[in-house]
Amino acid sequence: MARTNPESTIRYPLDRILGVDSNVRVLRVLARHGGLLSSSDISHRARLSKSSTRLGLIGLEAAGIVQAEGSGYNRLYRLNVRHDLSSAIEALFTAEDRRFTAILDAVRNGPGDQARHVESLWVYGSVARGDDHFDSDLDVGVVADAVHLKAVVEAIRAGLVIPSERLAFSPSVVGLDLDDVRRLSRDDDPWWSNVVRDATVLAGRRPEELSRAPGFAFSG
Repeated sequence: MARTNPESTIRYPLDRILGVDSNVRVLRVLARHGGLLSSSDISHRARLSKSSTRLGLIGLEAAGIVQAEGSGYNRLYRLNVRHDLSSAIEALFTAEDRRFTAILDAVRNGPGDQARHVESLWVYGSVARGDDHFDSDLDVGVVADAVHLKAVVEAIRAGLVIPSERLAFSPSVVGLDLDDVRRLSRDDDPWWSNVVRDATVLAGRRPEELSRAPGFAFSG
């Protein structure tokens, strides 16, 4: 198999700066923090192994986008704000954060006029756990009383059509009524146990609270 020819580093430095996910994750941590961090702090915040963090820092420091201060175990790192690409890289991560916030806001606002019938609304599954991929669905769970459940689910699905196209995500909406919740909880259903463990609640009570409390409604 033919090997890919390398590009000019001077002309295309982003190939090296953003070339591997460890570089991106190290840069994201440093851009968000805005100050000095140790390698172990970066590793913890980026959820990277120490070896991957170390390799990322070596490459990024060589590229000039990361600065180091101190020596040995006292060595600390920061984003080099004097690098010509630093402001653009910070802007990329800011846009990334805003996009995810916009996705959660779209789900939160999805019920629209049906919000008064919603008991609980959450995101669960791979996105809530943080291990999703490009082809993963955004799993959305909603609980409403049996009379209004169908209308609530349809409202959320309709409300997410435009945001999902604009923000590039694929929603999958599951609706439950309070009897469903109590049955799933009583039976120790594995799917429900995962929901309870992973759920990021956007409105109403946490899923596990609904199985032992009377229904209530919230204003969206």
